Amino acid sequence: MKKLSVLFALILISLFVHAQEIQQRNVPAVVLNSFQLKYPNATDINWKLEKGNYNVSFETNNKDNDLVMNDKGIFLRQVRDLYASEIPKVVLETINSKIPFFDVRNADRLEEGGKISYRINLEVDDKKTYFVIDDTGKLVKYTKELKVSEVPPQIITQIKTKYGLLDMDNAVLTEDNGTITYQIKGEINDRDHRFAFNNKVIIIKHEQNLRSSELPVQVLNAAKTTYNGYEIRDVNLLEQDGRIIYFLNMRKSNEKIVAAYNADGKIVEVINK
Repeated sequence: MKKLSVLFALILISLFVHAQEIQQRNVPAVVLNSFQLKYPNATDINWKLEKGNYNVSFETNNKDNDLVMNDKGIFLRQVRDLYASEIPKVVLETINSKIPFFDVRNADRLEEGGKISYRINLEVDDKKTYFVIDDTGKLVKYTKELKVSEVPPQIITQIKTKYGLLDMDNAVLTEDNGTITYQIKGEINDRDHRFAFNNKVIIIKHEQNLRSSELPVQVLNAAKTTYNGYEIRDVNLLEQDGRIIYFLNMRKSNEKIVAAYNADGKIVEVINK
């Protein structure tokens, strides 16, 4: 089964500069001194340079840490691994308000911009659940993997009516700062589909894998004219905010391009991979 390519994944993969691994000897003295003063006993240290900031992963007291500093040695962000026993009581109380019984799979403490939050991964009935809770116990984000029986029936009906019968692979509920969304993934007629619904179970986004033969004539002709000699390797459709965008993953020799077209065959964006 082909993986469904999505807009943000394409942009992230193609446009973002990947972190570059560097040797500690190449880290500026002010950055290295700042790190070593705070963590003199750090072990298993690895440095990366990304967008002008210095990322360092390391261990202290057998716990994993990830730290980001700017070129002046100022701490911007830190993630520290926690034991379950280190999770604050106020955080556990918030989790208990959603789930009375659970097993902690992983817990992290995040400090960024002067604020502290806790990221907790749980497993309940073989389903994954994820929390982000601030140090006052306020729920910031909550993600729960759903059973098929927990998906609102209105969602299933809407998908079936407009697109066909869905063979569901995965369903997730997300509550982000009070906003609830449902993410549904699966196959319809052997095609990958991904849906997003709001808390009123109204569809807000749909992504679908297509065959080249399923492209609108305007889009196919525009691609053949602009990229003569290129082979269309993969096609994905994005419906969002009343717009339809087609992403064509094309290749010619060793050159790879992703071109985004609207339904009229006009190029929206081109990404050189």
